[in-house]
Amino acid sequence: MILGTIGLPFPMPITDKTSVIVNHDFPNTLPSNPDKYSLKGSFQSPLYKMSALGVPMFLPATLDGVELENPIITITGRKKIVETEMTGFDGSVKEIINLQDYAIKINCTLVAEPGSIWVEQPIIELKELYKKNKALTLRCALTDLFLQPKNNVVITGFNLPDMQGIENAQVVELDMLSDKYFELEIK
Repeated sequence: MILGTIGLPFPMPITDKTSVIVNHDFPNTLPSNPDKYSLKGSFQSPLYKMSALGVPMFLPATLDGVELENPIITITGRKKIVETEMTGFDGSVKEIINLQDYAIKINCTLVAEPGSIWVEQPIIELKELYKKNKALTLRCALTDLFLQPKNNVVITGFNLPDMQGIENAQVVELDMLSDKYFELEIK
């Protein structure tokens, strides 16, 4: 009778158990060049900012001027491709039609100001942005590489997951699609 299973061995041999513990020293200061900006982006957005917790943050983001605290950004791109089967040949002919909109997902953790219990005002600001039925401006050094300079995203989804009793923080998940400005010419 087997009561349990033995897990796979650790991927590397451990000869000294104290060598596994590494002391990470995270300074509460910005890097030596805090004014460093993105070189290729549309906005020249900053690469660093101090977070609400007083910790240096890499790749800060704002959405129409509203600060997205501690953002985790995922950008997904797809191509619209038409495949044509050829009789008598293996495979198909692929014709790239166009690039589809970028799907952008931002998870951010809003943290209450010192002395506050909850993050009510930032949630209200993000709700108001969600209710706007127009393109918004997302500024971040990462997204600057993919999006036009302004009016570049539309919020398609908004989620506030359960925080299981945490009083001073709230995770916000924003789903967005890139928006491109087109000007039609009638001839």
